[in-house]
Amino acid sequence: MIPVASLATQCAPMVAPSTMAAVVQHESGGNPLAMWDNTGGRRYLPTSVHQAVRILRQLLAEGHQVDVGIAQVDTENFQHYGLTVRSAFNACTNIHAGGQILQAAWFQAKHAGLRGQTALFHAFEAYNSGGITGDGVYARAIYEAAGIPTYVHVFGGYSYNANQVASGGVHRVKAHYATNWLPVSNWTVK
Repeated sequence: MIPVASLATQCAPMVAPSTMAAVVQHESGGNPLAMWDNTGGRRYLPTSVHQAVRILRQLLAEGHQVDVGIAQVDTENFQHYGLTVRSAFNACTNIHAGGQILQAAWFQAKHAGLRGQTALFHAFEAYNSGGITGDGVYARAIYEAAGIPTYVHVFGGYSYNANQVASGGVHRVKAHYATNWLPVSNWTVK
């Protein structure tokens, strides 16, 4: 077994390994064969690539939309990112496509004028839904997967706590929605 952060470093260098590891933890728990049938609302956890390919082919033949593999890449993205039914179950290939999707979402958020952690939060929203707004629950789940507690405010914003690593040691800080402060310098997309 290879640690997810190492896999991300090798296969998705456009995203910080800790960021991609949090996405993978939330999406598949690190299982490269995991599938979520968006159409049927069912999770599949095959025990072999052969079984995974067979299940996915059947679901696609029935017209289903499925999130596939370690980074749960949606079958609607397969053609754009060069995935096939078989290659989507290769952990490196899948996490690379996931990294490309997150990078595109990051650029989408930055193009909308967002910066820093705010851009990253909205990039997570877009990773799941395709749009940079409207899926804050998912974005908060990624922070939670990374061990960064998040809180929702009554006005609809969010905040999260993180450790800031500085030359004087580690300091506990609280960041709020719409700040440009980067609480963990290695949480980014390039």
